[in-house]
Amino acid sequence: MSRVSEVKALQDQRIKEMKERFKKEEVSDSKRLELMVQNMTQTLNDISFTLAMIADKK
Repeated sequence: MSRVSEVKALQDQRIKEMKERFKKEEVSDSKRLELMVQNMTQTLNDISFTLAMIADKK
């Protein structure tokens, strides 16, 4: 699996887990926003890591 595929799979998994949590629990709007920001931040970290790996190969 390529690193891009890994990052995409991780992002998809996090989104799926977040949506499942929203369905199971009564989550306030502020908590939803917090979880979405965390997910976005982790995705950006994954992208940064991937770009660093690419740069190191060159």
